[in-house]
Amino acid sequence: MLDKIIYVMLLVLLVITPLPYGTVEVWSTAIWELLILITALLWGIQAFTTKRLTIELNPLVWPMVAVLIIAAVQLLPLSSGTRNTITHDSFATLDAAVKLFAFILFFLLFATFVNTPERRKQATTVIVLLSVVIALIGIGQTYGKLLWPRGTFGPFINRNHFAGFLEMAAGLIGARIVSRSLQRERLVLYVCYLIIVCSGLILSASRGGYLSLVAVILFLAMISLSTREDKTEAKTEAAVSSRSMQLRLVAALILLVVMSFGTMFLTSSDELMQRFGQVQQDMGMGELADERFSRRELWQTTLKIVKDHPFLGIGFGAYQYVYPRYDQSSGLLRVEQAHNDYLQFIADTGVVGALVMLAFVILLFARGVAALQTRDLVQRAISLGALAGCFGIAVHSFVEFNLQVTTNAQLFLALAALATTKATVEEAPEPAKSKELAYTWR
Repeated sequence: MLDKIIYVMLLVLLVITPLPYGTVEVWSTAIWELLILITALLWGIQAFTTKRLTIELNPLVWPMVAVLIIAAVQLLPLSSGTRNTITHDSFATLDAAVKLFAFILFFLLFATFVNTPERRKQATTVIVLLSVVIALIGIGQTYGKLLWPRGTFGPFINRNHFAGFLEMAAGLIGARIVSRSLQRERLVLYVCYLIIVCSGLILSASRGGYLSLVAVILFLAMISLSTREDKTEAKTEAAVSSRSMQLRLVAALILLVVMSFGTMFLTSSDELMQRFGQVQQDMGMGELADERFSRRELWQTTLKIVKDHPFLGIGFGAYQYVYPRYDQSSGLLRVEQAHNDYLQFIADTGVVGALVMLAFVILLFARGVAALQTRDLVQRAISLGALAGCFGIAVHSFVEFNLQVTTNAQLFLALAALATTKATVEEAPEPAKSKELAYTWR
């Protein structure tokens, strides 16, 4: 019973976190952390009552734990120096560490309880339908503010966060289309889903989102064509299947291009093209009329921070409090993020953190590709789509801070779990007869 409750709560978390502006404010983040803690407590109660703790110990959790250890070291009191700790802001680092701990719990819970083929399929369906609804709301917002009066990009305040969420879901939808795992009727439905999600993303006028969407489609094509058919399939069917997949991939790519430009033409929206025309200005030292900052200036300043704090960084989560000391601009604008998740993470945690981040990325894609070697076409599609979504947000993170938005980071971890954890069909073990707690590691 508790097993099902925990599973449902994880799905509920996926659904509700986008609603309060992506869960970026203090109050909504606190509620989210509380819900994660309650879900983890239910997990503990289940282990106590059944006398068995089952954990899907996905190796991706270790780099996250390593970052938590780095944050703990940054909070240790120093015996000498001008500061009491390595971090430049103890409260910010502690707050970021607590949030990371909640993310670790969510990842472990999701990998452990979204573990059967049916649950993985249901979770994927929830993510897809959620993205379609959010995309439709965003499309409606193009013609006026609906439901969320403070934002114009669905439930998100920032166009790039809206696009980041949709591009991750687009990977799941695209993978189902090219995987031959859908019946004809559902194939048409998923094509409609893809059109809606991509249209919402394009109308957001997010340049990084559009390029990341293209990256997702290319990733799907590359991995699908390079993945060998299962040896148990008849050789006579292999050539036909491969040819069919190639045709579907080409059709999907053509559909995406036609739909992309068709959407802009039909809606008379040239905002995205205008924003692409601003790329040179954005990468220069001048200000933009709509964003009022230069990424190049942010990145150059962040590199100075990295140069001055190379080993353990300035403190996990302390970037916005240190940046003003290096800011050479007028100081009228408050900078909270570097608009490059990788660069900001290195500034926060130093070279040590950079190595941990590299280990996470290598593990993610190595295990993700390995998980594609399965006979089940549906599970292969889920793993491929989840990995494609992770790739898309990884590309977008070079120019944005999507992974610092709670709902996007949570979806990324859910996709990482789906991409790297193989479904299990074993029945739940009987409760241990002894009074001692038994552990099951998968």
